[in-house]
Amino acid sequence: KKGKGGKKGKKDKDLTAGIAPEAIFTELIKNGIVQRVPHVTFDSVVGTYSFLGTTTLAKKKDPSPSMEDVRRVLTQFCVLPLGSQSVHETQPVHVKSVLLVGVHGTGKKTLARACAYELGANFFDLSPSATAGKYTAKKGVDGVEGMLNKTFKVAKQYQPSVIFIGNAASVFLKKKPKNDPHDCTRMKKELPKAIKNLKPGDRVIVIGCDNSPYEADVKGLTSVFQKVLCVPQPDYGSRLALWDKELRTKKVAVHNEQDLSVLAKISDGYTASDISFAVEKVMTPMRKKQQLFKPVVVSEFVPFLAERDPIYVEEEQQFRDWYLDKIPLGKKRKTFLSGGGDTDDDEGGKKKGKKKGKKKKKK
Repeated sequence: KKGKGGKKGKKDKDLTAGIAPEAIFTELIKNGIVQRVPHVTFDSVVGTYSFLGTTTLAKKKDPSPSMEDVRRVLTQFCVLPLGSQSVHETQPVHVKSVLLVGVHGTGKKTLARACAYELGANFFDLSPSATAGKYTAKKGVDGVEGMLNKTFKVAKQYQPSVIFIGNAASVFLKKKPKNDPHDCTRMKKELPKAIKNLKPGDRVIVIGCDNSPYEADVKGLTSVFQKVLCVPQPDYGSRLALWDKELRTKKVAVHNEQDLSVLAKISDGYTASDISFAVEKVMTPMRKKQQLFKPVVVSEFVPFLAERDPIYVEEEQQFRDWYLDKIPLGKKRKTFLSGGGDTDDDEGGKKKGKKKGKKKKKK
């Protein structure tokens, strides 16, 4: 086929042609790109539905997503299509990539690992920190192009597969940072090509995570990641469930539900890892034995929560503003909530009007 200017379209070369997939798989294991997934399920990510979301939306205000909403969307776009070939072939939209953004400690990487574990999928880590110092040649099979070629080739061969990219937004930074030890932007040109080559029959999903996407080139980021999901900090209901789970796991005797409610309120702004840290620090082997004659009280957890950095309202609001102002779907959502019309319909109307005008001129 000829492209523009009569030139023949170039076909992507297979840099690993003739090399057995087993040999490439072994090489990726040795380089730490193929990793063993720990025992993490979606049940490990504790969260509840936000029952006030419908009420908030009715007031034309954008409700914060809940952790249960995020798990539902990941199940719909990642787990079900990759777990079943028939679902994968019949889904209306072939989702190749998902980006999870949110403040630190909200469980983004845990969700990516849970997707791989629930599927029994191979887990490939292409994070800049995991690939630093590997495949450093400028071109060829030992360069970044060869690394992506090998990863995606093996992922397709041994599907289902999850390709994880931590700090994904750093790959699309507008300006390359000085003295960057990870050379985070080196996949900027080759990654879009690799994802574009994923066909509807390939049960491979790319999941990216980031907690600071503000400096990234939004156009490049959204061209690679089809879906952008904001992972929220735990709300009151989720914190209540987290405290209940952690205390039950450590076999802490709680007198009544009021104590759990107090813990959920004082831990506002803290993440699941912070709550787990506080319980771990309080419930030492000696303290567990003392429960028989000295019950655990709420005030014991406060000093250890104070050691952690909380998530401030301004931090989460910054993510919401970035999503609504920069991401295409976020812009449409903002227009809808503000009472504006559908931009696509407006554009279509304008185009139709222009066409009608041309017809009148011809007459």
